[in-house]
Order: sequence, then structure tokens, then C-alpha cells
Amino acid sequence: MKLVIIGGLSGGMTVASQFRRLDTTSEIVVYDKNPFVSFANCGLPYYLSREVSERSDLIARTPEQLKIQGIDVHTEHEVISVNDKENYVTVKNLKTGETFDDSYDKLIVSPGAQANEIDAVKHAPQSFVLQHLHHLDLIEQYITEHDVKHAVVIGTGFVGLEVSEQLCKRGLGVTILQHNDRVYRTIEEEFSEPIKEEMDKNGIRLVLNSEPVKLDGTKLTLNSGEVIDAELIIQAIGITPRTDFLKSSNVVMNDGYIPVDEYGLTNIDNIYAIGDAIETHYQHVPHKKVSVALAWPAHRLAYIIANHLAENDQYKHDGLLSVSILRYFDVAVGKMGLSLKDLEDEDYIIVEQTQNNKAGYMPGAKPLSLKIYVDKNTRKILRASGIGEEGLDKRLDILSTLTRLGGTVDDLINIEVAYAPPFSSPKDIVNMLGYKAIGKL
Repeated sequence: MKLVIIGGLSGGMTVASQFRRLDTTSEIVVYDKNPFVSFANCGLPYYLSREVSERSDLIARTPEQLKIQGIDVHTEHEVISVNDKENYVTVKNLKTGETFDDSYDKLIVSPGAQANEIDAVKHAPQSFVLQHLHHLDLIEQYITEHDVKHAVVIGTGFVGLEVSEQLCKRGLGVTILQHNDRVYRTIEEEFSEPIKEEMDKNGIRLVLNSEPVKLDGTKLTLNSGEVIDAELIIQAIGITPRTDFLKSSNVVMNDGYIPVDEYGLTNIDNIYAIGDAIETHYQHVPHKKVSVALAWPAHRLAYIIANHLAENDQYKHDGLLSVSILRYFDVAVGKMGLSLKDLEDEDYIIVEQTQNNKAGYMPGAKPLSLKIYVDKNTRKILRASGIGEEGLDKRLDILSTLTRLGGTVDDLINIEVAYAPPFSSPKDIVNMLGYKAIGKL
């Protein structure tokens, strides 16, 4: 069998590696439009401050290493169209401009997503996005060559917050622009307030309801008329699935996203899709669609696809819980389950609890706040979110595991946490949420 993979990283490269372990003879060819194909893109912001001390630590494997494994990788090669009737892709060599066709028996589509950019600044020499390793290299080079002292970060999503934190820790002055009045809008407004406090505490200026309208050299004019210094601009304003090249095919798409089934298959029986460009559903609320642009879902689906390619249909994709967590200086915010928008037509109660992450008499005890949204009929936890300095990840892991295994809010009172005063309380915050929810229901 000949397997062609469009795109690397957590989706495509993980399928390639997993499948090679299961099948040592099939041909595997990978095309990626970028210069690097296997690296930790989630870790990119942390090199800006040298929290990740060596750039090489971010590189998982090189094309040469993958070749030894029996995976033929072509970087800076962009697939520009797919012919699913005759089973071939058309590829453009971005270094030479040459185009050619390559046939496949099975095709993996892992194109990722394109970072959105604002017209007023996107062509400026100091304006960058941060998605790939070569983007990091360009940002590093620009900061060094221009002795940058101040940066403007546009957007307060995952990447915008991580980048602003890391540039601040590097010693740069940072201004953050947000087009509306909501910081990190995937989280509840009350949980975004401590993020703003961390900005103030660390000298980061937040400008809400502001968008760039004109850039003249390093002077950036906002829609309010204010002019700010913009030696460096990082745009972090969301992503769009990179799927235009599939318009030549019969692959079904929904607003640019590719729906997949329990094996990662598209509507075409020999074409799979994975990564930021796919549409799937929530595991605990299957009728609701979701797309999750994180490494965890890609790694899990890659295992399922690789096994299915190897004719093992034992493992199936049953949806996602969209679990995420973000550290911002001294606080962590996170959530699992439905988005705030997806909650709108659900019938639920809200239960909240704030208490210390461990016994209050222990040194270093820190407040931890959690909020759960419980379906009135099924008693499932539709969504959980929270904020705290320590221990949030542990509680979100408990809630997501319980939910994935079909548990309800009633089970929370019986959750046995690893208790000792330095770690938790006899009635942990997840237990207390259970008691409160049962009473309220």
C-alpha cells in the first residue's frame, strides 16, 4: 500500500510513525509546505523567554531521521489539489516552482489551519504570527537585529496570552490589543478578571475595544485614534482551516472544516482527515459539533487512524471533551466540555465552589475556584471551568475522566482523591461540587 500524508506535526507525522510501527512494508510519503515537519509547536512561545532553553529541544525528528524510519518526507512541498476519482495529489515544490502528480492508495489530510491576519499590519516587516518553528526563527531574528524593546500582541486567545507572558519575561514592554471587551473569551468573564490582574501586576498594558487601522513605520494607529509604538507585532487572532486545496475533490466540508467518522474517515472511503481542520463532536453531547485545535486530540485520533489503516478497527473515535488549560504568570485557567456558546440551548444548573487547593492550615495553600454546568435530566457535567494558582489541572483531569467514562455529578461525592494535608482536603473541591449539585438538583 502507498500512503500519502498531507501535512506533518501532531496529526500527519503521528499517523506516519504509528502506522510504520504496525506496518513495516507499506510506502509512506509526507508532503508539508513548511520547512519543518516534526516539532513541538505548543512549546514555541516558551523559547521566547528561554523557559525552554534550547531551540533544538523543540525539534522531535528531522526528515533524515524519519527517512531511516522508512518515512519519505518532503518539506516545502505544498499539495495544491486532490483528485479522489483517480487517487492522486498535485504537489508544488515551493523551492523550485515545479508541480507534479503523486498517486496514493490511502490519503491522510492533515493541513492544519492558517493564522488570521489584519490587513492594516499583515505586510509590515515587524508583523508576525507564531504557528511554526520558522515563524519563531523569524521573530527571534527580528528581535535581535532590531534590538526590540516593545511589542504589540493582537488578541487575547491561547497564543496571544502565552506570547505576551513570554515576551514580558524576556524583558520587553508589551501592549495587548483586544477588539472587544472580553479577555480569553473561551472562559467565563469572572475567570478572565484575574488574567487582567496578572497583566497589571507584570506591567503589561491591555487596550480593549481596539483594533489597528494604520501602521506608519513603528507607529500604529488604533481605531480610537490613539497612536502606539509597535516595534514588533504578533498577531494571534484565531485560525481558519487550510482546506481550499480540497475544493478540487469530492471531500465534504462544513465551513472549511472536514467532518470525520469514528475512524477518522471523510466521506471518501480511502481519505482520512486529522488535526486542526477537522470537525467532530463532543463525546458527552454527541449531537453538538466541535473542532479542537490542540495536540491531544490529534495524537489520539492518529492512533485510531493508524490502526484502521493496518486493518484493526478495534479502536474508535467517540468524540472530544475539549479539555484545555492555560498558565498565565501565577494563575492557571482551564475548562472542559461544551463551549459557553454551545451551552445556550441546554437545560442545566450551575454549581460553584471556591476553597483552598489543600488543607488551609498548610503553608502555601492557594484558593481554587471551579464552576460546573450540570444537565438537569441526565445529571452529566456539560462543562467545567476554573482558575487557581495550583491544582486546577488535577481537578479538570478528574472531571474529564469521570465524564468520558459516563459518570454523573452524583459520582463526585465518591471520588477518592489522593488525600494528605499537603495535597488536598478530606472534602476536596470536586467532592464539594458533588454535594452542592445533588442538593440543588
